[in-house]
Amino acid sequence: MAKSEDIDLYSPLPPEEIARKLKAIMDDPMPTATARVFGNGSQYDMTLRHARRNVQNPMAPTLEAAMEPQGEGTRITGTLGQTRSGRLFPFVWHGFLSLFVIVGVTVAWFVPDAWLFGAIFAGIPLFMMVIGAVSFRAGAAKDNEDRREILRFLTKELDARPAA
Repeated sequence: MAKSEDIDLYSPLPPEEIARKLKAIMDDPMPTATARVFGNGSQYDMTLRHARRNVQNPMAPTLEAAMEPQGEGTRITGTLGQTRSGRLFPFVWHGFLSLFVIVGVTVAWFVPDAWLFGAIFAGIPLFMMVIGAVSFRAGAAKDNEDRREILRFLTKELDARPAA
């Protein structure tokens, strides 16, 4: 599970122009694009994600940033990484399913002639935990690429560079 990284960028564009430019880009449906950066925001903040067409990954890296005027341009500060819900969901998933595994093992161990029931009651959630772990790992495989695409988008569209 990737950690969030702090982002500190400077764009020569003023915040209002950044907001207008982002709105124009987000309003374009880009029907031929196989992947794109999308999101929302205002002249004060922005939230951006990189998404592939026909793929849903709510745990993909997200840029959550604040924008404030600095000189003739804008300073963009925030974090790039999984959202809080994206970081917590695997723990909630495995924790909830663990309750069923514990009950199933307890029933199989202590209740006479209930071994099959206990094994099924524990086995199915255990299988779901394994599938969940594989899914979380597969979903995180493109995290670094998504981060690079978001930063590339900011560089290309907003001429954002690391703040000095």
